This record gives sequence, structure tokens and C-alpha cells, in this order.
Amino acid sequence: MIVRVLRARVSATKVGAFNAVLRRQVALMKEQPGLLYVKLARRLQADGSEDAVLFEEWQDAASLYGWVGPNLLEPRLIPGARELIDDIVVAH
Repeated sequence: MIVRVLRARVSATKVGAFNAVLRRQVALMKEQPGLLYVKLARRLQADGSEDAVLFEEWQDAASLYGWVGPNLLEPRLIPGARELIDDIVVAH
């Protein structure tokens, strides 16, 4: 089993759009072979910005590479997500 965690910082003006895009991403991910679990969690900040965490649990490396591609440190985001994120970190 492989755990992958994406942490993103989103500014207040982009929070609504970001959450709509990430809900679509989570729905797409749930269709991926080898994905055992996915959870999107959010922490709202006093200034209206948001810290988001996408927690993924994959059955094996082949499944993870099948979703992400060859560079595991690069986030796999659906179109429209990247430009809404101020900062993103991927960890395994």
C-alpha cells in the first residue's frame, strides 16, 4: 500500500472554484484502478484562504504510476485546478 498526500494553499478569492474542481477530481480518482481510498479535507483560515489536503491510498506502485505518470513528485490535477492553487506539496 502507498499513501500519497497533496497539500495545497488556496487564496480566499479562489476557494469556491477550487473546491468545485477538486470535487470533480475526487470523483474521477474514485474510478481509477488500484485506488483504495481518497479524502479531501480543508482547513479554513481567518483571512478566508484555505489549506486543502488530498489524502490518497493506493494498492500498489503500478496503480499509483498509472494515475500520476512517471514523476511522483508532480501533482496530477485535472484542468482548471493548478491555476487556483497558490502553493502545493506532494509527499509519499
